[in-house]
Amino acid sequence: MSLFNKIMAVVLIFFFFMMFLIIAPLAFTTIEPLYTITNYDEHPHNATVRITGYNGEYFEETNYQLNSGQTVSVEKPKKLLLKWSNPFKDGYLYFASGDYHYHIVSENMSATYYSTPHLTNTVIFELINESGEFNVSITEMT
Repeated sequence: MSLFNKIMAVVLIFFFFMMFLIIAPLAFTTIEPLYTITNYDEHPHNATVRITGYNGEYFEETNYQLNSGQTVSVEKPKKLLLKWSNPFKDGYLYFASGDYHYHIVSENMSATYYSTPHLTNTVIFELINESGEFNVSITEMT
């Protein structure tokens, strides 16, 4: 075996080893949803969720009609997970490159939240009616 072939074999083995190290967390980590939305009111509500990613990385605008007690969970798109796994991108590995803008509108109420998504965080939207006052809240679980 020539020296060139030995060098190429070592480079290929190193490349595949690095790819395994980068992709393994995607296979062995519980990946939390991008967001959840729950209606805690006794009445059904319509809600619109708009998410804008850093530098146009992602955009979603979805309308929901939620019954009382209903929860909807939206998974992180696989293309974003692979993009966040790129070791040559700006920022931390397995994180988006910057903040995402989360916005929800329901029953003339709105709320906005900024967060940098990663494998194990979730933005939680809640439609709440306490003492006859409807409210929309946003929290984050990491």
